[in-house]
Parts: sequence; structure tokens; C-alpha cells
Amino acid sequence: MTLSKNRIGGLMFLLLSLAYGYSATEITLFPGEEFEPVTSRTFPYVLALLGAICSIALIVFDRDSESAGEGMTGDMHWRLAAGLLLLMIGYGLALEWLGFLIATILFLICGFWMLGEHRPKILLAVAIPFTVGFWALLTQALDIYLAPGLILNFLGD
Repeated sequence: MTLSKNRIGGLMFLLLSLAYGYSATEITLFPGEEFEPVTSRTFPYVLALLGAICSIALIVFDRDSESAGEGMTGDMHWRLAAGLLLLMIGYGLALEWLGFLIATILFLICGFWMLGEHRPKILLAVAIPFTVGFWALLTQALDIYLAPGLILNFLGD
């Protein structure tokens, strides 16, 4: 069994899923919720389990790289991966200041730009409707409050 790009990705995703599942144990339950069949921990546990199952399946059943003779090569895109990780950290930091809508639109545009899409019409045509649609689903359908951002609060005062 060779250590291919797919298997390295599967191992990284497995570690992420296990860490996410462990962090789900830190979610505090409301009083009396511990006796309910579905709690605030249920969905994170299910996501962690599904992520672990998918990553183990990728690690075990990755036969394409063995047949192609791929091993651990030097052509992995480490700079792109590091750039996307930094972009995610920046998104997390900007979310409080810019709010969900602006921060998510900028995050998607920058992420697509880093991945190679440089046409402004495509960047805007994908990022804006997706973000507004997801915002509408969260705020209108699921009644989840998303803060507008500290900058908009400062401008509104």
C-alpha cells in the first residue's frame, strides 16, 4: 500500500473528523435535554461519524493511485493548501467584523480566485447568489440570527 495524495487527504480528513467529534462533546446541553433522543450534540456526532467513514473508505479503497503507479510525489499543491487555510482563518476573523453576507461573499471570491477562476462575472455570479440564498435559508426558513457585523453596527449609529 503506497501513500498517495488521496490517502494523505483521507488521513487528514480522518483527523479532522475525529477532532470535530471530540469537540462535539464540549457542547453544553440545556437542562433536561440529556434525556431527549435528539440533542444539540446529535448532528455534530453524525457529521463526525460520516466524515470518518468516508475518509476510511478513501484510505482503504483507493485503488486508482496504485494502478497508476502514483506514490507520494512532490507535485502536491502545498502553497495552495496553505493559502486556503489562511483564507479560512481570515474568514473566521472577518466574520465578526464584516458580518455573514459580506465576509462569505469575499471568502468565496478569494477562494475561487486562488483555485484559478479569474473571470469577475463568474466570481460574482456564483458567490453572491449562493451566499444570499444560504443567508435566506438560515435567517428566514430556519430562524437563525446572524449578526450583521460590527462595521454595519458602527455605521448605523
